[in-house]
Amino acid sequence: MANDVQKILLNRETKPIVRKKSALCLLRLYRKYPEIITPETIVDPLLDLLGGVDFGVVNSLASLLLGFLAKDTAPFQACVSRCIRVLSKIIISKDYTNDYVYYGVPAPWLQIKLFRILQHFAMPTDGALKNQITSVLNKIITASERIRSMDKSRTPSRNNAVNSVLMEAINLCIHYDKDRDLINMAANILGRFLTDTKDPNLRYLGLATMARLAYCAEGDAMEHIRKHQQTIVLALKDSDISIRRRALDLLYCMCDKNNAAEIVGELLDYLTIADFNIREDLVLKIAILSEKFATEYSWYVDVVLSIIGQAGDFVSDDVYHRVVQIITNNDDIQKHSAQLVFKAISAQAVHEVAVKVAGYVLGEFGYLIADEADSPPLQQFQSLHNHFQLISTNAKCILLTTYVKFYNMYDNTQLRDKIHKVFEECKTNINEELQQRAVEYDFLVTQVAEGTVNGVLENMPQYNLKTSGVLQAMAKAGAGVTDKDVWGEKELQREQAQEQEREAEQAAERSAAPEQQEDDTVAPVQTKAEEPDLLGGGDLWDGGGGGGATTTSSNQNQASDGLDAMFGSDPTPAPAAQQPPPQQQQQQKPASSGDFLDDLWGGGGGGTTQAAPATQTTPSGGGGGGGLDDIWGAPAAAPAQNTQQSSDPFGGLGFAMTEKGLDDSQKAAVQQQYRNLLPQEGGLMFEDSNIQIRIKSEFHGYNGRTVLYFTNKGSQPITEFSSTLTGTPSGLKIHGNAPGGTIGPQQGIQQMLNIECIDTYEKPPSTSLSYMVAGVGKFKYELPLPLVMSKFIEPLRMSSNEQFVSTWRSTAGSLPASIFYTSAAIDVDRTQQMLSSGFRYCVLRAVDNKQENMVACGQWVSRSNPPVPVLCNVESNIRASAVRLTVKSPNDNLANAVAFTIRSVMGVKEL
Repeated sequence: MANDVQKILLNRETKPIVRKKSALCLLRLYRKYPEIITPETIVDPLLDLLGGVDFGVVNSLASLLLGFLAKDTAPFQACVSRCIRVLSKIIISKDYTNDYVYYGVPAPWLQIKLFRILQHFAMPTDGALKNQITSVLNKIITASERIRSMDKSRTPSRNNAVNSVLMEAINLCIHYDKDRDLINMAANILGRFLTDTKDPNLRYLGLATMARLAYCAEGDAMEHIRKHQQTIVLALKDSDISIRRRALDLLYCMCDKNNAAEIVGELLDYLTIADFNIREDLVLKIAILSEKFATEYSWYVDVVLSIIGQAGDFVSDDVYHRVVQIITNNDDIQKHSAQLVFKAISAQAVHEVAVKVAGYVLGEFGYLIADEADSPPLQQFQSLHNHFQLISTNAKCILLTTYVKFYNMYDNTQLRDKIHKVFEECKTNINEELQQRAVEYDFLVTQVAEGTVNGVLENMPQYNLKTSGVLQAMAKAGAGVTDKDVWGEKELQREQAQEQEREAEQAAERSAAPEQQEDDTVAPVQTKAEEPDLLGGGDLWDGGGGGGATTTSSNQNQASDGLDAMFGSDPTPAPAAQQPPPQQQQQQKPASSGDFLDDLWGGGGGGTTQAAPATQTTPSGGGGGGGLDDIWGAPAAAPAQNTQQSSDPFGGLGFAMTEKGLDDSQKAAVQQQYRNLLPQEGGLMFEDSNIQIRIKSEFHGYNGRTVLYFTNKGSQPITEFSSTLTGTPSGLKIHGNAPGGTIGPQQGIQQMLNIECIDTYEKPPSTSLSYMVAGVGKFKYELPLPLVMSKFIEPLRMSSNEQFVSTWRSTAGSLPASIFYTSAAIDVDRTQQMLSSGFRYCVLRAVDNKQENMVACGQWVSRSNPPVPVLCNVESNIRASAVRLTVKSPNDNLANAVAFTIRSVMGVKEL
């Protein structure tokens, strides 16, 4: 068909209407099947047609050309002169018919496409062409200014046409970045757009385009941008979130060494009131700017610790890793950093990320402040250990490593006795990683020769700082765009170039600096060379495999008939995903999913609790899978090809609106936090201006334990506080306290819940929360707890692909395959981590020889029933951001719940 369409398109006798349709048809074919069309073979005749007199045909050809350029620009270099001539014909010569004039603007769609085509190429070197396109741009910008000042009563359609052409012309000026006069004129126009309070579209376009201008603007143009800094800061508080995002991007782009402190300060102030769905991006930008433009690294450390204190839940591991790398590599800020983190953890309510940073810094550099009266070694240990019961397994692993360094570093009998006691307690912890560390560390400091101990516990060597992981996180957050983004590529290249330039400067400074003399104040153990990780601690002591076990089959042999025979062939098979380099895997036993409350299981060793023998029955009850949209009263999106999953497992659970309840933005934030908590052991559950609620959970077999932490954020006491369970299903047995009374300023209170799964159930319980703040009012909320049925799944081990295929065939029951589109780009490794660590499945990759596909094997356990197998097949089409999910289990309600939970966590796109 493609050959026939090409012949029709290029035939001289083809009518204009047919030629237009053939060009658009060829574009659709090329986008879907790019391999069947070779653009190089039709370049010359296609460009000949681009100079035609029928603007309708030229418009369609421009669309086709943009489609070709999205793949490769090299064959189409000759189109630059053709596009400039057509633009000159429209703008300078005014050679067009009235049929293509739209509200006084000649062929606006064609002009826009031609400007976009030119943005794929550099400014022409030919003098005539260069003068021609400069004249076109100059006339468009000056004419739009004249029209704007003279015509005050323009219709919205005319406004849109004029502004659309103007914006693309400005984008081309920025792309060429040669004519300073045009750049300055563009900056003036964009500045006026920012102050337009009547049209939010103009403000959005002004902010977005000015962000691009900031990348190339110098001299007067940058001064024009800086004049509007306060206006841009005010736009952060606009009611439209899209404008807030663009304002954030513009502040990030216009930041330099001269205004970095001011802009970072403004962003830190905004961080306290920013929306939850913008905080992660905001945190990354603040971290990047503070590192990039730091005149002193002590300021960078201050900023990052401030970020952690204000928005710790949104601080990624990349930010945490980067700050400890910077501290380790710069001797002049180590003492200052140790003082800061010690002060931070001395508070009663401290975020886990702050505890991780403090554990690392004090373990390496705490000796620098050990002689100060308010921070002796014993006080450093006590300040860290006060948070030990409230943090995750990974953070506990870091603290255990800090404690063993304290033990070796300080000759303090009282301190060593306390550390030895901690090791003894952790030796019987349910988590195998903590057990192993406690046993090995205790043996190391009590039984091993001192010289060996000093060698093992040497200070960390300086890191080889390559490209910042924070920048990589920013690039990853913007991945998944299918169309070629010219400006996105330029911004990423600029960031990488600046990063390389900065690292080169630092390397030059280090090589030019004279070798430092040894200081009188030295660590008890000096760093000589990088030592192997003898105890399996991993990079930055991050705890290795403290989470659930991730099992990947090494046997890639496919069964005789493969998975396609079982699941059916995919009508649009996903291309093989480009896999990232395999990460280093620690050689250790899989650990259980518990990460706190060491005495929960009474000192047990961590074996799986077996269900009591019972007669095989079919459990009753619904799914409990997480009907999130229905919880908040919005209609749930109907899953494609699976009507069973469209039911509401929570059956009308909502928020009590007595007194002051949740507004719409709070409901959306709580809904997102609920989704985040489904595959996690703990995290932020709810936060408003008065109170913060965090949750920690641990599950083992059909038993579990959950702790809710309520923290008063304000300066006024919270009175009449109460938190009670409501809506506990019959399938769960929950025992716990019901806290009440008063919570002082910056103080906290806990609610502990012991959970036992008896049978299947439809919806999770909720907590009814009420409290009063003097001078503010009384609040009452009802918040669902993330205690879905998937929390009681244990891994079902599979030794080979063949074993899984056999188990799949022998397992009765199956839901129809559900195909859905994800709201973000598919990350296969993250999906595997979600299934293995989050939901504790045994995961096998490439059972069907496709690396992007995986299967998950688990068994749901309850007290009243034997273990029920649950098998999942997750097939990913990365190019289309689509997933085909098939769940198989003898219990349909359980299968439905599991499918619904996985869909919720992966983020179903709302179409």
